[in-house]
Amino acid sequence: MIHLPVIETAKDAIGYTLSNISLLLRAALVWVVMYIILVAIFDFLGGEAYIEAFRQLGVDTQIPDAADPVAPFTKLFDTLDSMGSAINAVYVAMFVLGVLAYYGIAIAWHRACLLDENPPMIRLGKLELKYLFISILLAIILYALFVLISVAVAYSVSFAFGSVDGAMIGTFVSIGLLMVVMLLAFGRFSLAFPGIAVRDRRMNLRTSFSATKGNSWRILGGTLLCIIPILILSLIVSLIDGVGLPLIITLPLAMMINLLGGAFILSFMSICYQTLVPSPDEGDLA
Repeated sequence: MIHLPVIETAKDAIGYTLSNISLLLRAALVWVVMYIILVAIFDFLGGEAYIEAFRQLGVDTQIPDAADPVAPFTKLFDTLDSMGSAINAVYVAMFVLGVLAYYGIAIAWHRACLLDENPPMIRLGKLELKYLFISILLAIILYALFVLISVAVAYSVSFAFGSVDGAMIGTFVSIGLLMVVMLLAFGRFSLAFPGIAVRDRRMNLRTSFSATKGNSWRILGGTLLCIIPILILSLIVSLIDGVGLPLIITLPLAMMINLLGGAFILSFMSICYQTLVPSPDEGDLA
């Protein structure tokens, strides 16, 4: 059994990304430009007020109204409706573009890491759709397990504690532990993604689960190490956002930081694939 060197792998993932930042910029440039154009339109249509409506929802839901718990959401929908359909359409387009950008860049970045392939300016085809499909399938599987186990845990804890307060505390602790279990499970399945990117016929969710045996905590730990630099950068962006800069600056900046963080994790997944999965024989790659 191969044991993943956690710190070295995370360091190599971050180092590879930073040393090949020009390749990342090439893979992301067209997506970022399209996103900036949408942000400019969104800002022109009243984007600041639109985002403020969501911020206000967060404030309103902090103090729930027992008489009308849906009132904050009704207020949000009324506000968004009053702004017109155009801004809602642009907001949805920004979200969809962000999703497509992630999957387009993910494939390009895995292939750059594993095959030394020069990323195209933009790519979106069957391979990206397969990557997206497997992501959705895995999300559904993990979410279904989370819900089923959470319900079972909640009922069990309620009977065990015999009091509302004790049951609440026990339920929150149990759900927290369950989330860790879900993250560990995701790590076990994650090698399917770089396998899909390089067209490895052997790789699927079951193969990934088998290849990562004994490395669940190592993969989770390495992923967290890759996330730490992005958390620091995100904090800096939050502080900058507090200064009151326009959306045309803050939103694309946030997108680029998310792309950098995603590249760290994608590089980590690629190196894990390279380390834990036997090298493909002739004919294994499509």
